[in-house]
Amino acid sequence: MTEQDTTESITRYQEIINAILNDVKQGVYAVGDRLPTEYEFCRKFEASRQTVREALRRLQEMGHIARKQGSGSILISRRIDRPFQNSITSLDELIQYASTTKLEILSIDRIVVGAQEAEELGCQPADQWFRISAVRRREEEDQLIGYTEIYVDVSFDEVVRNIGAVQTAVYEMIEETQGVKITEVIQSIEAVPASLNIASRLSIEPGSAVLLFRRSYFSEERRLVQIARSWHPGEHLKYEIILRRK
Repeated sequence: MTEQDTTESITRYQEIINAILNDVKQGVYAVGDRLPTEYEFCRKFEASRQTVREALRRLQEMGHIARKQGSGSILISRRIDRPFQNSITSLDELIQYASTTKLEILSIDRIVVGAQEAEELGCQPADQWFRISAVRRREEEDQLIGYTEIYVDVSFDEVVRNIGAVQTAVYEMIEETQGVKITEVIQSIEAVPASLNIASRLSIEPGSAVLLFRRSYFSEERRLVQIARSWHPGEHLKYEIILRRK
């Protein structure tokens, strides 16, 4: 299996998870119902048995189903309180993440970056950016996942107008409307104490442990076109990283 095939498989099982959860939301399955067999899901989704098994394994981890050898899968919960699990291994899966969560815009400001903020963001002092403050929620349950600040180049005002209204990744909107191709994203993850501002956004105690994600998006010309910072309560997020040998 090539690396491309593996990435497509990962995206495919996430699509199957979303489809099953949507059926649960629409009342196709009730708590206590037995779900279709792996073979039936394979036929329904035109997917391999390995992909279907992985989707069902993830649904079990999320607390939606119980699986027992010889008994199939039983829906045990329509709603869960377990951590939001985020698995992103490619730029394409950032789109998947954006399309399966809901961004709730709090404010949009045009700012001039000061020296300290420039150092934190990895940009130049006096640069101008649009700063979009928002919270992100798990769409099917309206569960708060985290607080996000998205910085977009001031020349992309058309993109900024559509953030929140269009449920897709901001970088994809930049590519589609501005003719800019994003070729590299640098990400860092850091455990930090929640400031008063972040604590109030996440409804947690100040000083509580949160995970801070920083992502810097670069074009083919190595131009920095987007920056994102996201804070997630530690107990509400499980982040999975998949490493592959090329």
